[in-house]
Amino acid sequence: MRLEVIFKTKHSVIPINYQYQLCSFVYKRLRHEDQDFASFLHDRGFKGFKLFTFSQLFFDSSTVKDRMLLVGEGKGRWYISSCSEDFIRNFFSSMIESPVIEIEGNFFEIEQINTLSEPIFKDRMRFIMLSPLVVSIPVDRGGKLYHRYLLPDEPEFQQALKSNLLKKYSAFYDEKIEAEFSIEPDWDYIRRRGRITKLIAIKDIQVRGTVFPFTAVGDTRLIKLGYEAGFGEKNSLGFGMVANIEFERHQT
Repeated sequence: MRLEVIFKTKHSVIPINYQYQLCSFVYKRLRHEDQDFASFLHDRGFKGFKLFTFSQLFFDSSTVKDRMLLVGEGKGRWYISSCSEDFIRNFFSSMIESPVIEIEGNFFEIEQINTLSEPIFKDRMRFIMLSPLVVSIPVDRGGKLYHRYLLPDEPEFQQALKSNLLKKYSAFYDEKIEAEFSIEPDWDYIRRRGRITKLIAIKDIQVRGTVFPFTAVGDTRLIKLGYEAGFGEKNSLGFGMVANIEFERHQT
């Protein structure tokens, strides 16, 4: 399930890396509506997984200057998604009661909230990314574990992505399944772009994600979960959200 939030913009200055602030805003709104659910999700989640994700902010007018985002007058769009009906219900109710988005002391008035219909899930689906995809593996360096962020052409990428999705499925449905899943990156797009990585600061941590279209191939249960809760890691910080090809056509 996912929501489209349409809001008014005014001349504002917000951090270019606003993902952490948006995540904090989400939990603030959940606490406003249901303190118990917000605490459960923040402290424990579904066996450690939050199982929600959100997109970057899309503005009619914005420019980047000195690592800040200068927003102009117009409209903005934001998408938030989860496989948890409780999450969507609580977040939607809170946004209806107090229809504003808050980022770093800036308040954007919400004009409309739409519940978006899901696509028909198939065993091959083309997606574009609404926020960067994060895939990593742990690396031991002198007894300390670090994350090594992966690119789609690295051999560990596919297995790490699949394993993450299977763990999320087991966490939410309390059921372990053996299912196939992989992605086919749009290599032509990647070659044309040259660089597909984005480095985003989350507090004092630099997170490296990638942005590229891909085709998801495999079990529809896993494809659906990735669509709803996000592919890859750090979904609740605004990573791994995708949209299907119909969204791309609508936007162009």
